[in-house]
Amino acid sequence: VAAVQIEPGFPASHEGRLLFAPQDNLNTDGIYGKDFTYQEGMTPKQMAGVVMRNYDPDFAAGVMPGDVLVGGYNFGTGSSREQAATALQAAGIALVIAGSFSQTYLRNAFNNGFVCIECPALVDRLKQKHAGSKIPTVVPGDRLTVDFARGTVTLGEEAFTFVPLGAVPQALVVAGGIENQVRARLGLQA
Repeated sequence: VAAVQIEPGFPASHEGRLLFAPQDNLNTDGIYGKDFTYQEGMTPKQMAGVVMRNYDPDFAAGVMPGDVLVGGYNFGTGSSREQAATALQAAGIALVIAGSFSQTYLRNAFNNGFVCIECPALVDRLKQKHAGSKIPTVVPGDRLTVDFARGTVTLGEEAFTFVPLGAVPQALVVAGGIENQVRARLGLQA
């Protein structure tokens, strides 16, 4: 994979603790329950407190700032609710890596300045490694390093490749989402 240019303000890399949610087709209701979707007054802290509750009731309490969530395939399928991305972000998850994403989830994530990358080989390796686990979120104590310029994820001695993010998704993340990007282009206050 050829290296890409990193936009000003976008991180060249990220290192974080691995959280592995191996379920394929983890839908938006599992990530951010329908009972909270229309509660407009919830603060980011409150959203963070209920994130993943329908998938793993203990998830929110175990998240540490900078963690990297690795999911299965078709992550974020189901209804279009942007809180499924923003609640993970509010909880301190730095980015989500999955085998694949629902395109609606992916768009909602980047439109809110939240990084998602597809790395099927990493997901397959983690599924193989943790095949016997019965808990919904595996926290093995491993740390991942994501090199955004080179498109690599390093886990221990193994490196896995992904298609690096181009200028457009990087710019959305730097701006903090599409609304902030549009405001800036129009010269308005955020």
